[in-house]
Amino acid sequence: MKFSIKRDELITIFSEFINILKENPIKPIISGLKIEAKRNEIIFLGTNVDVNYIRISEGEIKEEGEVIFKPQLALEYIKLLDEEFLNLEFKDGVLKIHFAEFSVLEGEGFPQNLIMPLEKEIMKIKPEELYNGFDKTKFSASLSAENIAINCVRVIFSTDRVSFVSTDSYRMTYLRTQNIAKENLSCSIPLESINIIMKLIKDLNVEITIGISGENIIFLWNNSYFLTKLITVQFPNFESILVGNSFSKEMEFNYNDFKSSLKKVMTVAKTSSEAKNGAIFEFKGKKLNLSASSGRAKINQKVDMIKNGEDFKCSLNIKYLYEYIENVSKNIVIRGNNSSAMFEITEAGNEYYKYILMPLALRE
Repeated sequence: MKFSIKRDELITIFSEFINILKENPIKPIISGLKIEAKRNEIIFLGTNVDVNYIRISEGEIKEEGEVIFKPQLALEYIKLLDEEFLNLEFKDGVLKIHFAEFSVLEGEGFPQNLIMPLEKEIMKIKPEELYNGFDKTKFSASLSAENIAINCVRVIFSTDRVSFVSTDSYRMTYLRTQNIAKENLSCSIPLESINIIMKLIKDLNVEITIGISGENIIFLWNNSYFLTKLITVQFPNFESILVGNSFSKEMEFNYNDFKSSLKKVMTVAKTSSEAKNGAIFEFKGKKLNLSASSGRAKINQKVDMIKNGEDFKCSLNIKYLYEYIENVSKNIVIRGNNSSAMFEITEAGNEYYKYILMPLALRE
């Protein structure tokens, strides 16, 4: 195998696959990147069992062939080069890149048929809209794979909307977008896969096709193919949480003032050993008294508000609240009933992006 390819493109491709490939002591071949040079195409293939990624590139092929190797060290090397084009050659059991040689993996046992055909095309979407859908919801997904049902983002494809939902059982984020799908379908995409695909599509400027093949979801763009297994464990019934709620209290805050106060109080709340990230919210008159304490410090902030309903006090995880605030830009509206019931947070005038937050035990 022998071909030449643009150095910048090779850096991009190797960087993409490093996000996917993992060490696999049971089957080491899976941790390798496979490169196939045939006809007028250079095909890069990688998998970590749950995710398959294939990318096709152009280059000058001088000799057809294939090789499997780990690209991490090669990436560090080619970043130091200045050449516009690089020669890659697999010969005498080593992969030669420019003037360096890299060891390869035996090809036997590398997974076959990484490309599965689309059984059903669900929709086409702009990359920035898919990226934002994931980015605005994934922060509240469970980080632990032990509870696989919520270690994901739930995507609801409908003929009148596309929605994204995540939860870690203490909070929930719901985002409804104006995108529409060709048919109705709901699926849970693993959080790890979402983090990978977000890196791949962040700077894209071409439309993405989304489809289904069995218990897998597929994303196609340009000469790239990304497949990930779906989580088939039942996702919590979030619809019942979103509908039918009535709140007796509503508070609205200036975005910049509220965010600034949260950030200040969070510096103390995060050091509390008794209730990490816990803060007291006292809604009284036209002021929110926001406070937190730890063994080393105490802090108190007052924020103006517009309030409908009686005065009350509660305790909330201020870090969780701040993570939602970072994703909006308008005034913040908090609705609730009492210190032991759930709270609904939105930005003013936008009921399509909701955040549900459970309170902490209130310590007087």
